[in-house]
Amino acid sequence: MSIWDKLSQGVGQMLHGLAPTPPSQEALARQEAWARALDGKTLPDFVQRRLVETAVGRLPWLTTATPAELLLQKTHGIRPLGFVSGNCWYHFGYSWTQGHMDGWHGALDRLRSEAFLMGANAVVDVQMRVRKGEADDMDYAVSGTAIRIDSLPESSNPLVATVSAVEFVRLLEGGMVPVGVAIGAYYDWYQPPYGQARGERSWWNQELTDVSAFQQQVRRRAIYALGEDGQRLGGSVLAHTQFTQMARQDGDSEHPERFLCRHIAIGTVIDHDRRAAPGIPARPVYSLGQSLRTASSPQKRPLV
Repeated sequence: MSIWDKLSQGVGQMLHGLAPTPPSQEALARQEAWARALDGKTLPDFVQRRLVETAVGRLPWLTTATPAELLLQKTHGIRPLGFVSGNCWYHFGYSWTQGHMDGWHGALDRLRSEAFLMGANAVVDVQMRVRKGEADDMDYAVSGTAIRIDSLPESSNPLVATVSAVEFVRLLEGGMVPVGVAIGAYYDWYQPPYGQARGERSWWNQELTDVSAFQQQVRRRAIYALGEDGQRLGGSVLAHTQFTQMARQDGDSEHPERFLCRHIAIGTVIDHDRRAAPGIPARPVYSLGQSLRTASSPQKRPLV
């Protein structure tokens, strides 16, 4: 056997070793159990057993809180129960805006289901991540720490908050109760008028006022949707996360350029009595305006 034959045989054996192995019968059974459970809007039996055993201490529990946050929770009657998560793999059809809302809320509903099975009445430090799939698919994933708050009643619909455990406690001290997560999303296309193509204005330093106005409109529509989603839960919204994506589609001799803008806003809904003064006194500790006036030089230099 020549050296080339030996090398070819070695490469073939290596590639054969790297080939994916078919799933086991146990893995297939778990996949089928997940499919049946999701169709019935519930969780598989093996997941329910794991959550219950974690809640009663038979299995080790995980938390996203720091040691300082754990001590603070203990002094406020808050007991961490374990780590919970939820995800939703979603396919976009007629509307990116509606699909984004449905995907996030689907994942949040499964997060609440896990928290409920652990005996929690709240989930704090909820992290929200999205991953682009193939074509028009997207994976929405949420995770957080399920907790039991002694001062709050039991509930089949646990509270969900994107704020950390320390911030959650501070809100409770101020008479404000986090009740859920609100989503606001909007996207739209914009086609500049003829005669205003980018190629005709790229030689000048200037603001593209029409594109700026278009982006501002998309952002405001997303914020408006965030407020509407917050009203569904009956409270005000702390907008924790905002994301804007702007894309330009090149034009040609027959079709002008277009712009696509997407804006996403996510926040924790707060239920409180607006007529009452906040329980936490607020006072300014630093003035950025005063700092700028102090640091500015009385001698103006020409702009270059």
